[in-house]
Amino acid sequence: MASRRCYYGFDGRSWAFATIVGLLSNFKSQRSSGDLNDFILWLKQEQHADIAASVQNNELLLQQLSSILSVNHDDLINRLIELDMLMSSVAGQMKEFSGLAGVLYPQLNISPQAVSIIQQLVSSGAKMFMERKFMTGNLNQYILLEGGVGTITYNEARFIEDDLDTLVKIGLLRMDVASKGSRRFHITRSAVDFVKIVDH
Repeated sequence: MASRRCYYGFDGRSWAFATIVGLLSNFKSQRSSGDLNDFILWLKQEQHADIAASVQNNELLLQQLSSILSVNHDDLINRLIELDMLMSSVAGQMKEFSGLAGVLYPQLNISPQAVSIIQQLVSSGAKMFMERKFMTGNLNQYILLEGGVGTITYNEARFIEDDLDTLVKIGLLRMDVASKGSRRFHITRSAVDFVKIVDH
């Protein structure tokens, strides 16, 4: 039976995921190739023998790490960067970690308006909202679609583009363009998880 001192939520600790992701990032930053066996050997060389043992004692974890490490190096690095940005964005909403997140990713400081946009989308039950621009100078409308009714409300019109860009960049929204050229912003699983943490 595996020891309770382990790093993949065996005892329900929330920091386990961040630990594994951080170690994967360090491992991939030091080499352009390497499979699961190389990663476990690296853990032992880097004085993480207890983590290596915990990994080896969990068949599901071994399978998932092997799958991750089989991804193309550049693609995996990009995904790890995106994940780090998302985790920092979530941390930025927590009093204890907001300062640290701001130092590491000052450009990803999610504004209260951006948080409100995600909260409204999630609570509405909609799958997306569509941008409607007016040539008359009126404020853009963001109309909830597929499960939602009404529009996204906002009060800082000059920063709405910046907020939407940030939300797309960190994966809380997915953007595409409809046939008539209007932008659509889709909800993501990360957005739902983000709101759970913010509202906790």
